[in-house]
Amino acid sequence: MASPQDVSLKVGEEAKLRSGFAGGWWIVFAGMPNRDTYSVAIRWTSGNNAAAYNLFLPTAQTEFSAAKGQIRVYSVSSHEIRLRYSK
Repeated sequence: MASPQDVSLKVGEEAKLRSGFAGGWWIVFAGMPNRDTYSVAIRWTSGNNAAAYNLFLPTAQTEFSAAKGQIRVYSVSSHEIRLRYSK
């Protein structure tokens, strides 16, 4: 099992979560549309195929599944998110 990956992102920044053959999975911090909700985008590519989806989550929710793994959010503000991705 791979070790967990700690990530700190500012609004608009992205981090690669997983590598795949000719592609991978990324997470992008999309900010906070209001004080009770934060948003992350998950981007996926494989060869010539690509997809992305946006998640809007309540600030009280600290865990969710994405990119074939678990994401735990440690802190989120309107400027930055700190999280851990584990496969």
